[in-house]
Formats: sequence, structure tokens, C-alpha cells
Amino acid sequence: MSTDDTTTASSDASEQTTPDVETCAFCETSLERGSQHTSNNRMAILWTCPECKVGALATVEHSGPPSDRCQDRLDHAQSNAVTGLSVYRVAAFITDGLPTGEYTIERTDEHEFVIQPPETASQWDVLRLVDRLSIGPLSAETVAGHVRVEDARWSGSADAMADGGVMQARVADSEMEDSDEDPFAVEDDDEPRTERAKTEDMDVSFLEKPGKYEVHSASDSYYEVDVIAEECSCPDERVDRCKHIRRVDIEIRAGLVPRPDGKLPEH
Repeated sequence: MSTDDTTTASSDASEQTTPDVETCAFCETSLERGSQHTSNNRMAILWTCPECKVGALATVEHSGPPSDRCQDRLDHAQSNAVTGLSVYRVAAFITDGLPTGEYTIERTDEHEFVIQPPETASQWDVLRLVDRLSIGPLSAETVAGHVRVEDARWSGSADAMADGGVMQARVADSEMEDSDEDPFAVEDDDEPRTERAKTEDMDVSFLEKPGKYEVHSASDSYYEVDVIAEECSCPDERVDRCKHIRRVDIEIRAGLVPRPDGKLPEH
């Protein structure tokens, strides 16, 4: 499994970079350092709330174009932002073309995130970031020099997730789409791992053919999935088809990622 632009958080780096907001916006508990992602000209550090498991914050130190592999990750996270926001996915929009410096992204409401750009950012720079984030169901605007972004689609109809994102809790009934129309709809007869595969916040990336993918989980871990051999690098080896294998299978069938042969989905 390749994670060349991800490193484990260290105490030294934690002392060098401290978030502007140190407490959870929901329960005011001190946030705990989570993971650190580094690449050429870019470092992102994530914090989460140990108490409510919902509050989250990220800082991004941006100083120029990231590495090609890092940019591929950012592009994938951006494309997945339309299925549910998290601080990780919002932070992915902070990349080349924006002023260098430190950006802070905080989850301030169940479906709302606020981005604090560096002091060097002009009004036009902020508007450029708003334009980047105004895609699909996402709505972004400037508020007192900040950028506020939300996923209005889930207002009043989604549950909070522990990584600062949104759980797509869609239950199949007479008023909602079934799995033939919505691959993430939860069916009554779904096994627990299938339900978790549908509802948990995961980013799936195609690695190489035939059939190798990488899954970035809600716990901020990376796992390599081989759908041909039906193998996953996660610790859940004792069961038949873990949730990561099932999630990759769902996204392949939904046309969200390339097929095992590397060809793009047919639309």
C-alpha cells in the first residue's frame, strides 16, 4: 500500500502548528491531534473531538504546487465532496492557484464548515475559493473575510459522523429510492458490513489494474483492496468480504471509480 504523502502525527510537528480554534465547536472539549498529510509544498493536519466525536478542524500549510500523487488525492477528495463534506474533503480545495500561507477549516454546524484564509488573501482570492467550492449541492459564500460552505442537500435529514463529515443515512422504503436507483440506499436485508460500506465516509481511489484500489476510511486510515482476489489490507481478515471490499464494489457498480481493467465507467 502506497502512502508516500501521509505521515503519522508527531509531537514535534504538533508543537510547530497549533490550530487557531483549540476547542470543539459542539461541546467545547479540547480537540486532539489526529493525522498529518505532507507532500511537496503542502502539509495538512487534522484534529478531532475525543468527547462528542463530531467536532473537527484542519489546518493546511500551502506554499505552492503539491506533488503529482498528492494532487491526485486532492482531486479525488474534491470529487467526493459532493457526496458528503468533512474537514478532510473541504481542505482538499486548498491547493495551487490560491495564496500561500496557512488555512484553517472548522466544522461549525452539522452541515457547515468555515475556512479562515491567510491574512495575505485578497477579496478576490476569497471569491476564487468560494467559486471552487460552489459545485453540485455545495453552497459557499464569504462572511466577514471567511468562507462558509455547506451541503444544503442534507439539511435536517442526515446524521453527524465522527470524522466531521455526514453519514448518508438513506433507508429504503416506499418514499425513497431503492438500491437499483441509488447504490448507497440501505436495504432492510443488508448485512451489517454492507450497511457500513454504504453509510460510512470513505474515499476510493483506483491504484492499478487489474482491480487494485485504495480506500481512505473515516478513521483516516488507508487500505489497499484487490477486488479480483477479494483481499484487503485491513485487520478485518477473519470475515468474508470486509466493508472496504464491499464499498469498492459498490462504487465500481455505480460508475464512481474506474473498472478493474482501468477503463472509465460508461455513461
